[in-house]
Amino acid sequence: MRDFNNFGESNWRGPRRKKPPFYRRWWFKGFWLLVVLSGLGAWIGWKVVVEPLREKAEVFDLEEIKKLEVSSIIYDRDGNELGRLSLLNRDPVPLSEIPKHFQEALIAQEDSRFYAHDGVDHTAVFRAAYLAIRLQRVTQGGSTITQQLAKNAYNLPKYFGKYERKVVEMFLAQRIEKYYTKAEILDLYLNRIFFGSGNGKNFYGIQTAANGYFGKDANDLTLEESATIVGLIKAPNALSPIRNPSGSLESRNHVLDRMVEEGYITDAQSAEAKAKPMIISAPKEDGRLTYVYDEVRRQVMNVVGEERASTGGFRIYTSIDSKLQKTVEESLRKRLSEVETRDGYQHQTYAQFKALAHDWRLRLKARTIDPATPKPKADYLQGSAIVVDNTTGSILAVAGGRDFLDSQFNRATLANRAAGTAFLPVFYAAAFNSGKVFPGTSLRDKWIDNRYVMVGSIEGLAGEWGEETEQATVFKDHISAREALMRSRIGATMYLGRDLYGNGEIDKVDMPINYGPVEEMAKNLGITSPLEKLPSAFLGKSGAKLADMTLAYTTFANQGSRAKQLHIVNRITDFNDQTVFQISEEESQPQKVMDEVAAYQVHSCLVDSLERGTGAAARTDFGLKKFPAAGKTGTHYGFKDLWHIGYSSEVTCGVWVGFDNPKEIYPQAYSNRIALPIWADIMNTAEESYKPKAFPEPEGLERVEICRLSGARATEFCVDKIVDKKSGVERVERSTIFELVKPGTALDSAFCMQHKGEGLARDIQVFRADFGLSALGAGASSAPVDPRFAHITPVRMEGPTISGVDPFESVRPLLPLGRNDGENGSTAIKRAKVTEEPSEEGLPIKLPPPSPIRIE
Repeated sequence: MRDFNNFGESNWRGPRRKKPPFYRRWWFKGFWLLVVLSGLGAWIGWKVVVEPLREKAEVFDLEEIKKLEVSSIIYDRDGNELGRLSLLNRDPVPLSEIPKHFQEALIAQEDSRFYAHDGVDHTAVFRAAYLAIRLQRVTQGGSTITQQLAKNAYNLPKYFGKYERKVVEMFLAQRIEKYYTKAEILDLYLNRIFFGSGNGKNFYGIQTAANGYFGKDANDLTLEESATIVGLIKAPNALSPIRNPSGSLESRNHVLDRMVEEGYITDAQSAEAKAKPMIISAPKEDGRLTYVYDEVRRQVMNVVGEERASTGGFRIYTSIDSKLQKTVEESLRKRLSEVETRDGYQHQTYAQFKALAHDWRLRLKARTIDPATPKPKADYLQGSAIVVDNTTGSILAVAGGRDFLDSQFNRATLANRAAGTAFLPVFYAAAFNSGKVFPGTSLRDKWIDNRYVMVGSIEGLAGEWGEETEQATVFKDHISAREALMRSRIGATMYLGRDLYGNGEIDKVDMPINYGPVEEMAKNLGITSPLEKLPSAFLGKSGAKLADMTLAYTTFANQGSRAKQLHIVNRITDFNDQTVFQISEEESQPQKVMDEVAAYQVHSCLVDSLERGTGAAARTDFGLKKFPAAGKTGTHYGFKDLWHIGYSSEVTCGVWVGFDNPKEIYPQAYSNRIALPIWADIMNTAEESYKPKAFPEPEGLERVEICRLSGARATEFCVDKIVDKKSGVERVERSTIFELVKPGTALDSAFCMQHKGEGLARDIQVFRADFGLSALGAGASSAPVDPRFAHITPVRMEGPTISGVDPFESVRPLLPLGRNDGENGSTAIKRAKVTEEPSEEGLPIKLPPPSPIRIE
């Protein structure tokens, strides 16, 4: 029977059923089911995902936040303290020294509810989540200052993914809020975070940022300067006032608007600050900084990384020799100051710049000039020098410029400058390494068309600036490769390059040239800069770093081997004296990079270059001590880049001089008058601690006597008369050199024709009067004495016709040079005595003459 109590009013369809209560309806039950399931899912999610992250946040030691970087101690090679260094360029200051308006600007911009939340701004988090869902992209971060501190202090991005890191960051921020006061959190935050970079340095902490951007301490920052620094926190490099002034200005003004919104400043104060221009000032000078400290910082950062460097407290053991370092710095300043006083020098001097900079600071302090007035530019003559150990590649001393406070750019390790004729040893190393050329090889010595060279011009004849003398070049038709390298002969070098690496079309200007062998040699020697594919590359047109070139020259001192790379840091230990880094034995051992014989051949030419070539003034004028050494000057076309690189058996030193913006130093500014004296000063100091030894010769080689003048095979007439400048005494010296060559080396069969003979034996004179004379020399005769022998070419013996005991006791016409018994003690040619003077009828031979033979 139906219960009509459950029915309502009737209509034409009959009585209607009453609606059940809402809590019995399906949607209500579904809602609660969803709530229960969501809660269960949230609980499971919390236990599975969030709870483990919360537990991870509990393991961080909150005391670690206080441990800002501790200064590291730098030691020299003898264990003496050089100084203390902050690797991350941080200078902590207490919160009391940070202006109130800076703190207010920070809170207004980064965390407006800083003093109200518990480390997490839940309102900001939900707002950021809502906008991210609505706009399908992240538009706000929602991180509080405390969260940012947690992320920076523990480098959370390294250990967690983006979303995991956010959760850990929140829990950790809440722990920090319970452990530290709000003031302490601000103090730790402002002294820790990264504020961008400038002038090659990173700015960690508010103090270094204030000095780096505005040249002042943090407590002197104005309202607009504070807003500028706060405005770059979200993108330190992108919004840097140095790199992006317009973006930084816009960000600064936004911070000022936020300060108005939060009630920290008035509209009028904001407008006044916005009206001021963006003014960047040079950082205050820090006398503790030098190129050594900067290079040590760079290498330590490469070794330990930024994260580990942030703790500091390292003991850094370097290869620096303090005494040698002092000489390098003092010689650069002294010698280049002398250059600035020479006739023809018309550029800014070091003293002039210092006076301008001092006046600029005084006027800024007195407010007599616009604060935006830039500091005077240091445009004086610069120089750099580096000294390295030949075997290990350790840097014993380095200076990247005359004054680190004026310019932090390290010209010794970073500058890429035209090597000029200092590159010639690399070119000749490739030539000697080929086996087709050795120092005694005869090269063409004459003017070369500049179209083949392409230096300075493409017309006329190429100059011979490499000889580094104001005297006119005297061409000799042919000279040896040794003479060409020793005297930096441009023409002879270019002719050799075209002969070796061309395709045979010698007279063709655009003849294809294979630069591969020279490029490969440069790379093997440690030169990292690319070689330009131009003929002038053979003459050092391509850029190179001084450090690379110095490493390359160690190969010639070290029988074809060099260190893998240069280094200044030998060992690093932490505050517990645990080794963090140690240079490996492999890296400190030299590696073979070229043929030992070719390396020695280059070395022997560089010995001559220093003793009687372009570098001879090192001993005669600049006091280089008497010890085994070798070296090469280097002058680039136009007298813009000057080099000298040389070595003893123990160390190699490289010196470069020039302007940062390449320009002529002064007319005829040769490296042997500017760079060479600096090198001599440094090497004299190095000799005291690193005693040079004689350079060993490779074994198993043959010796060939070559005339120094002509480059041809030597004759008995290859002697020079030399007058002593002081005493006026004339002496005669053998003008030859014994070249070392590999057995089987093809030698030029031509003999020297540039030296004349005196007192020739009658049996030689009767054939050719010009034998031993230069074809172009004075007194040369093209006609023989007796026309009957015009068709006869003199024949020279390769060696003695009789070995061992001579049963005939033959008289040899010439003996080696010896000491004369004359009063002046001069060296002279000694000739063997004969039994009697030659007569018209006979020759000076002891044996009875043979019966006459009539020849028709």
